[in-house]
Amino acid sequence: MPFFPCAHAGHPVWQHAVKQVVVQLHAQISMQKLEAHCHLGVVYVSEVYADHAREIVAMLSQALPQVQQWLGCAAHGVLAGDMDYGQSGAVAVMLPQVDARDCHVFSGVRPWQPGQFVPHSVLVHGDAASPRLMADMPLLQAQLAGASLTGGVCDLQGHHAQWAWGAGEPQNMPMSIGGGGVQVGGFSGIAFAGRVECVAVGMQGCKPIGASHHITKVDGDVVLELDGRPALEVFFSDVNWGDVLKQRHPNADAIWSKVQQTMIAMSAPGDYAQGVCIAAQARVMRVAGIDLLRQGVVVQGVPKLGETMTACQADAQAMRTDMRRACAELWELLTTSAVASPDAATTSVPTGRSICGAIYIRNRHRHAAVRQPSVDAELQLIRHALGPIPLLGFTSSYEIHAGELQDMSAQLFVFTQPLQALT
Repeated sequence: MPFFPCAHAGHPVWQHAVKQVVVQLHAQISMQKLEAHCHLGVVYVSEVYADHAREIVAMLSQALPQVQQWLGCAAHGVLAGDMDYGQSGAVAVMLPQVDARDCHVFSGVRPWQPGQFVPHSVLVHGDAASPRLMADMPLLQAQLAGASLTGGVCDLQGHHAQWAWGAGEPQNMPMSIGGGGVQVGGFSGIAFAGRVECVAVGMQGCKPIGASHHITKVDGDVVLELDGRPALEVFFSDVNWGDVLKQRHPNADAIWSKVQQTMIAMSAPGDYAQGVCIAAQARVMRVAGIDLLRQGVVVQGVPKLGETMTACQADAQAMRTDMRRACAELWELLTTSAVASPDAATTSVPTGRSICGAIYIRNRHRHAAVRQPSVDAELQLIRHALGPIPLLGFTSSYEIHAGELQDMSAQLFVFTQPLQALT
């Protein structure tokens, strides 16, 4: 299997950006002789292009008629190669070489139909402004039969757009796509069968700033007790604000300003930290408020009785450290079979796996937003660790890892293939 065709371009006029992308894709398809294998297209566009999403996908569909399924979304920013396009207009497209029988797109236009095949991995996009976001996530997980969900959701202040449709179903999506295809709200994405070799790794961007505590009392999204003590008392003690509770007339604005700088990590007991970083399997979320009357901490999510709760803060060193850890784990996964093979030193048949394409989704608050296209340090680190792989993605408001919403994280969704001998 060859590298996935992948192209990106930025331009103030969206038509020019799309034309540049189409030229690049046609060149890559021709060079690798992939004309008959391009059935799927992943498209990400900048927020400033969101209002033209329908026209952009239509133009791509007409220029690449062999692509029968399109998915993607408008985002805060487009990431591709080693470039962060920031707030400027940009389009990025990847054409994964996946058999049409092994993937299925779903959206509000084309809902998921259980029983088609058993999904193994799912790439999800969504609208972070949806009031039912938290409630719909477990429902989506249940509909997809426990498959591994990875993705990102964006809050574009009324300019959200996402799409996932199959051109082979004219009753849902005419080839001209003049009748729809771009939806606002809810979730959309693509499910892959087990035959598609893909893996997702999560990277946290926070360091713990206090001890871990067991949640001993909870009411909805309010944590009331930690280790049997009032949750707010424990929380303020961990972040060294215990004296605030002793003030007769505390400054509410000052308290809330400090609270907003602190995040919460929820995890199974014993899994809250991984070196200097919050553990990859933890759920990091923001503090939504404090309940002074009940001495509780309100979180953006659903805390569970018996979980571990740890106060944490965004940290640049923790981001880099966890990214190196994730890339090392991925590299080890790809090379394990080559090391384990007893004939690896004597046979001419290659072993192990290689990456043929990757999608990177990261939180918009991990780095200061850039106005103009610029080289991105995180993307450079990934390509330095894993090689010059086809890479694109976007910046999100929240990320999805293992079916849970995350904050301040990054997700790398990687397609792999068996190593092939050079000819």
